[in-house]
Amino acid sequence: MPQRATKDLNDPLPIPDRPVDEQDLARRAVAGDRRAFAELYDLHVGAVYRYAFFRVRTAVEAEDVTSEVFQRALVAMPRYEPRRPFLAFLYTIARNVVTDGLRRNRPQASFEDALAHPTDAPGPEERAGASDEVRELRAAIAKLTPVQQEVMVLMLEDRSVKEIAQLTGKREGTIRGIHMRALEALREMLGEVRS
Repeated sequence: MPQRATKDLNDPLPIPDRPVDEQDLARRAVAGDRRAFAELYDLHVGAVYRYAFFRVRTAVEAEDVTSEVFQRALVAMPRYEPRRPFLAFLYTIARNVVTDGLRRNRPQASFEDALAHPTDAPGPEERAGASDEVRELRAAIAKLTPVQQEVMVLMLEDRSVKEIAQLTGKREGTIRGIHMRALEALREMLGEVRS
């Protein structure tokens, strides 16, 4: 079996000779089968990495988040319920890891300190001058609410509304509404950048 950790995480996984029974793998992993967990890792590491990358914005942080997600998943396997999609379990952990990281890294400064020490962060004029559309889109996605970010990232991974509903534990109609509001917000933000 190839070592997924040494391959580029953006490369697609090879198509297995036989269909993978994810629920069986999950049941075996819950029972302590490390090989089953390794197969689940191979199946989902790319999706978790892409999710993390869109949420944290740097490859190094995304790798750290991905590592933390699978470490927490391994520890939490006895509590995992195999009737739930394993990827939903991983996305829940990933969401929590990202949120925890954002809380830890949130700057703690008073308003007076902020005024006394201006930032070097680019202002609206500099952002409007940026020509890289991908960077503009990622910056706009970063301004969405966390739930909108999650839905947009999953949509960008070509997940169906039904899959996203299962992964997030929300109804399909709710996912459609979140997606529509996120698209409208992106249109407004990207329209401002290009104006």
